[in-house]
This record gives sequence, C-alpha cells and structure tokens, in this order.
Amino acid sequence: MIKVRVQGTKREIRWFLKLLERDKRFRLENTSSFFSNKGTDKYKRLYTEVHKTQKDMQ
Repeated sequence: MIKVRVQGTKREIRWFLKLLERDKRFRLENTSSFFSNKGTDKYKRLYTEVHKTQKDMQ
C-alpha cells in the first residue's frame, strides 16, 4: 500500500483519480475530501491509499 497526496485543481485531481480507478492493477481506498492549500484558492489537495490488486501481486 502506498499513501499518496495529490495536489492540483479539483478538475485535475478528479481526472487523475479516475485514471487510477480504471486501471485494474490498482485499488483506491480511504480517499479524503478536498483540503485547501495555504495562499491559494485555485489549488486543492487530497489524500488516498493505493493498493495493488491481488491479480497484479502474483
């Protein structure tokens, strides 16, 4: 399992997470809601855990 912090605009983050979700090698868990970044309203961040699927581990 890898813990990941993703930063960008909400649109960019949603796009990236959809890419990971569509890839059958990965499973996302415990994805947080968006957090604000100090000094900017444009960029947000969120945290998620990325797991390898059982099929990929073999």
